[in-house]
Amino acid sequence: MRSAALRADQALRTAVDRVRPAAHRVGEWLAPLIQRVLQWLAPLLQRIQEAPAVRRLRERVSPHVDKLPESVRRAPRTRSMQVGAAVAAVGVVGLVIGSATSGPANTEIHEAAMQAPIQQPQAQAAPEQPVQAPVEQAAPAPQAQPAPQAPLGPPVEGIDVSNHNGDIDWRQVAADGKKFTFVLATDGTSFTNPRYSEQYHGAKDAGLIAGAYHFARPGSSSAEAQAERFLNVADYQSDGKTLPPVLDLEVDPNSGGCYGLSVDEMHLWTKTFNDKVKERTGKEPIIYANPSFWRQCMGGTDTFDGHPLWLASYEVDSPAVPGGFSDWDFWQYTDKGNVAGIGGNTDLNQYQQGFERLKQLAG
Repeated sequence: MRSAALRADQALRTAVDRVRPAAHRVGEWLAPLIQRVLQWLAPLLQRIQEAPAVRRLRERVSPHVDKLPESVRRAPRTRSMQVGAAVAAVGVVGLVIGSATSGPANTEIHEAAMQAPIQQPQAQAAPEQPVQAPVEQAAPAPQAQPAPQAPLGPPVEGIDVSNHNGDIDWRQVAADGKKFTFVLATDGTSFTNPRYSEQYHGAKDAGLIAGAYHFARPGSSSAEAQAERFLNVADYQSDGKTLPPVLDLEVDPNSGGCYGLSVDEMHLWTKTFNDKVKERTGKEPIIYANPSFWRQCMGGTDTFDGHPLWLASYEVDSPAVPGGFSDWDFWQYTDKGNVAGIGGNTDLNQYQQGFERLKQLAG
């Protein structure tokens, strides 16, 4: 029995002796390869060791390693252990690379790493930003508010004149209690009152409030042409002493009709004239008319109700307001008046709302 064991041991030793040279040659062949692999992996292994997850795992395991026996922790490493370590390192690298590309698949390792005690880094203070002075917002410009309406007063007396009235002593007119006047400036397409400037400025110089009027002839030329010529002569000034320009609408002096125009055409002509006046002066023109004309030629329209109405109506105690207007502002109540400073008869007028509102209208 003993001899059999000796023979088996001898056979094993013989086999080992035969294999040892080959194993030695393999080890010598693998050693440089393993060295190169380790050199190649060194930067990657360093990054792996510095990775937060590995650092937390190391901190978690380190206390347990310190408890191992000294002999185990200081055991000599054989060449075969080096080869195994190299192979293990390659396996770890493959595992890390695979995890990086496919995401955290191993939940147990992830949870263990998360449970490891981690010291939270202190938050760095954000760089101090320069304090900007508050930008003052410009206050919005105050919007112009309409002036409050002046108080209502008793009717105010005035007149209207043309070249037919000749020379006028305006100081006597003012002394006779007249507060305002309308002066003919132009008529149709060609006539201009030759006395316009002396009458208009003479009235103002005497303290009267004055306004200019145009006798319209819609069948003879366009509204734009007559408005432009009228405004060029009238010389409107926003000086607190000038009433808005007046459009005098009456039947055709020659035919007694509406200048050959339809009601719609009369509406358009009137609106065009008024728009041109407002464009130049900023004022809504005063409209002069009598009830029969407004009914016959304008169809009783209320399109111009926003304009002041100068109404001609004689020999009545109170004028009838034409359809389309809510009330009258000026009333020409006779053409046979007598006024100091004017030879012969002249037209007399009233302004219904009092002197303070008359001044406001001229503002």
